[in-house]
Amino acid sequence: MPGISGLQLQTLLRQQGRTVPIIFITAFPEDAARARALREGAVCFLSKASDASTLIMYVEQSLATPGSPTR
Repeated sequence: MPGISGLQLQTLLRQQGRTVPIIFITAFPEDAARARALREGAVCFLSKASDASTLIMYVEQSLATPGSPTR
């Protein structure tokens, strides 16, 4: 995303009081970024090598329990 990182967008959304479920998918799965994203409420933090069934599972969980992120 030009101009803003996913972590920055997550922080901005939270500061605005928006509680949408956030699923991170990255080619650069750094431990510090993962820890920050999950600490700030991300549903999950996946690498681009993740399979579709894992992503679908987290999307379904997010839709079934809004406001209750799982990791």
